[in-house]
Amino acid sequence: MNLPPLPLPQGVTSRYIPTRDLTFHILESGHDSKTTKPLIILLHGFPEIAYSWRRVLPQLAQAGYHVVAPDQRGFGRTTGWDNRSYEQVDLATFSLSSLVRDIVLLVHALGYQSVACVAGHDCGAVSAAMCALMRPDFFRSVALMSHPFNGSPEIPLGVGGAVGGGTEGSAGDVHAALEALGRKHYKWYYSTAAAGPEMSNLTPEEMRRFLRGYFHLKSGSWAGNRPHALGEWAAEDLVKLPGYYIMPIGETMPATVAIDMATESSGEASKSWLPDDELAVYAGEYGRTGFQGGLNWYRVRTAAGGKYTRDFEVFAGKKLEPPCAFVSGKLDWGNYQEPGAIEKMKNGVSCADLRILRLVDGVGHWTPQESPNEVSRAILDLIGGLREEIVI
Repeated sequence: MNLPPLPLPQGVTSRYIPTRDLTFHILESGHDSKTTKPLIILLHGFPEIAYSWRRVLPQLAQAGYHVVAPDQRGFGRTTGWDNRSYEQVDLATFSLSSLVRDIVLLVHALGYQSVACVAGHDCGAVSAAMCALMRPDFFRSVALMSHPFNGSPEIPLGVGGAVGGGTEGSAGDVHAALEALGRKHYKWYYSTAAAGPEMSNLTPEEMRRFLRGYFHLKSGSWAGNRPHALGEWAAEDLVKLPGYYIMPIGETMPATVAIDMATESSGEASKSWLPDDELAVYAGEYGRTGFQGGLNWYRVRTAAGGKYTRDFEVFAGKKLEPPCAFVSGKLDWGNYQEPGAIEKMKNGVSCADLRILRLVDGVGHWTPQESPNEVSRAILDLIGGLREEIVI
């Protein structure tokens, strides 16, 4: 692709890596053509790209690692994925096992047979957790941010069908209850045919404003509602969440963000960690690609009856086995989207070896961008074998 180079920090480079299915665009630091340095893989969230790790990459490389952040399937400059229309795309190609396969193939293409640590943020934490769950021999440690691992599927004896396990395909009556309150859940909005065009068909200035608001409102810079631990969600609890999680029923996501930003001063506070020139990278990339590739991830997770997550049932009852860290912003609502998930990790229900749990003061959802030093330190502590007392 003939695309302009990204404005990368010193020590971070960009290249393309072909695999059987995809041609990955990666950012990397500490490149080691002889594969003598241990490999760290960093997986971004939504609406992000590999660029979100720009401040973490060089810190880990300085500690002696080869560090790679790919644009994942459906995102950024990676190509080869099914980019057909909403109606025609084969969502099975975005299944959980497909995402793990992508990373295994990428690692082999880089010349490695194992990964010292796979770290993931937001929906990238889902794919990182799946990597560690499905191939604990290959991914030797795992660091999760903003999306705690809620466990593998549970299959009740005598039933033969999975329930739970962190997919959203069975949401009970919560949607009807939300509708009665004039609200809707963002994950199910993201799964509609309308969401892609409504978020993508924006002018460059509209795209910039939308992404500034989206990043700002979910960051530690926002003076809005603050998260707290809750029990099982009821609709009355859900409507207490910010609008970007529980949206006004008749609004698009750009309109919802604009409503919440109306009382903000143009996101000035978030410019301390996402200045306008760096925001322009996101606006340019999503202005070019649109959002549908990333939205397909949500469609897989919300499909009725777990239609596209049945591959996950192979791992029913299995815990994360590799040493694990959870590091996230203390002000991040994402920590609590699935109530009790952090406690499951802490108590050994979903994670066999949680060694590090850190919630960073003053930081919101975008932990690798807002708090790169703490993220880098947690990953290095995990790989180095640190085991700390887990306190919530």
